[in-house]
Amino acid sequence: MIRFFQFLIAIALLAVAGFFILQSAPEQDNEGPKYKFVTAKYQPESEEHRNLYLHYSSLDNIPMPVGTWEGYSGKDYHFILKVNEKGGFILSVNPNANDDSEGALTGVLNITGQAFKAHHVVGSAKKVLPKSGHIVVKQYTETEVHVIHPQTLEVIRFKLIAS
Repeated sequence: MIRFFQFLIAIALLAVAGFFILQSAPEQDNEGPKYKFVTAKYQPESEEHRNLYLHYSSLDNIPMPVGTWEGYSGKDYHFILKVNEKGGFILSVNPNANDDSEGALTGVLNITGQAFKAHHVVGSAKKVLPKSGHIVVKQYTETEVHVIHPQTLEVIRFKLIAS
């Protein structure tokens, strides 16, 4: 019985000590939530781009653009695209920039008519592609590929620089 009272006294002392320790602990700043949710890096695909993809994917298949391609989009973006025979690709976005727009991604292209669908995409430049991976090819020749940018619907002209 004496042991039981000693046990209760010890618990009470620990509770009092814990209460004072917690009272003297610094308060957390409520700057934001403790845990942040990771947002997807893919950009949503516009309805107009989705309709373009459905149209161009129903056309005759184009060949895989094997080689190294260089393209520009407006004044801000410089693209380098390298594609191998099996559809594996590396896309560098603005590789000479010293800002946050620099990035690259890699994955596999599958031909769907006169368009591509990118699978297994990994890299810091995922925001260039829509989540669906749809890449619309407006025009294709042996030395030049015109791709429609999914967000701005601007035409990016890629020229073959090495095969």
